[in-house]
Amino acid sequence: MKIKRFVDTDMRHVLRRVREDQGPDAVILSNRRVDGGIEVIAAVDYDEALVQQALGSQPGAADYRRLAVEDAGQATRGPGEDVSAAAVKAEVEILSADLQPLRRSDDTVADRPASEQFLSPHSSEGPDLRAMRSEISSMRGLLESQLSGLVWKDAARRSPMRAQVLRNLARIGIAADVANIIVNRLEPIQNIKQIWRAPLAELAQLIPVKEESLLQRGGVAALIGPTGVGKTTTIAKMAARYAMQNGSDEIALVCADAYRIGAKEHLMAFANIIGVKVHAASSANDLTSILDRLKSKKLVLIDTEGMSQRDMDLSSRLAAYGSNRDRVQFYLTLSAASQEAGLDETVRRFNKVPLAGTVVTKIDEAGQLGCVISTLIRNSLPATWLSNGQHVPDDLHAAAKKKLWLVNQAIECMEESGPRIDERFMAENYSQVSVAHA
Repeated sequence: MKIKRFVDTDMRHVLRRVREDQGPDAVILSNRRVDGGIEVIAAVDYDEALVQQALGSQPGAADYRRLAVEDAGQATRGPGEDVSAAAVKAEVEILSADLQPLRRSDDTVADRPASEQFLSPHSSEGPDLRAMRSEISSMRGLLESQLSGLVWKDAARRSPMRAQVLRNLARIGIAADVANIIVNRLEPIQNIKQIWRAPLAELAQLIPVKEESLLQRGGVAALIGPTGVGKTTTIAKMAARYAMQNGSDEIALVCADAYRIGAKEHLMAFANIIGVKVHAASSANDLTSILDRLKSKKLVLIDTEGMSQRDMDLSSRLAAYGSNRDRVQFYLTLSAASQEAGLDETVRRFNKVPLAGTVVTKIDEAGQLGCVISTLIRNSLPATWLSNGQHVPDDLHAAAKKKLWLVNQAIECMEESGPRIDERFMAENYSQVSVAHA
């Protein structure tokens, strides 16, 4: 297979160049917008004879694509007119699927029962076609990996400063979509000293935070989140901080965890130190009645049970808390030591109740703080408190005053954990960002 890159002002011109240079049998591997127009990666010597042989009397994949392009052209073409932009777009979209796994037009996976899809998505196909499908899928993955590597190397050569910025962001764990936002906001970097300083300043600006008022004015707050993220310890820190400034007479703690063994005793161990009473609520009705009795207290903190974001009963249990949403502020507790995918999933599932903000815990245990920072930015979820240890109440900080501190902590985590970021990782995850803004 011979691969070549074409760039022109618009799609019609670049496709004409592809046809003139590589002939009508050229295969479009990818297309994207770049500075100066449209970039198309095309290839020739793509052998479909084996595919047509496996399909028997059915048309080959290329025949299906040509028919679709002709239909699009006829639908938008007037007498004596060339193919319209819509037809060109249709051709690009169809041709870009050349290396996707082939499938019969009358036997798609979506048309089969779910059990059959799970056990054998292509069980009705012959062994030759399944082998061909697997081979082409592997070839497609290999080509995508090689092309992303070429794209990254080219971008790094053309803009080494920006490439180094992306490497630095990757080392602290910033996701590609958030890195894209940061490089969009950056001015051209001319001084090597700005390679760290400028992007980190932009990152600090992007972190959403919310002014902490609960420990100043009081109120009713509940910490929700997965198991083991530090909700009970954080409540102890909050209660101790408020007691140091206002005394313990106006504080009440509520244990709404009826599932974990010893949950109330764990909270009472902290409460006894500061002289605060703990109330136990085993149901939503109990919680409502307890809150009615505690109306005279200025600060009421509710420790809820840990719930996995994949718990089948999560929706109903959150709905039970939601019955008190008019009087309770809910704060989602996120562990900075969690992976980015788990953090995003947690935010999506726990958003079923109105969130007043987040508490980011276990900052001292994280290998890369960029994961939780990316989650906050991506979901526009403001951080209210940051926690970086077990000391009560010293290791609890108002996030609005600690944005730069959090970024500095991300650098320290990177230096201590030493994440392995190589050029292959950058090519696979950040090549699109570098191409778009190199």
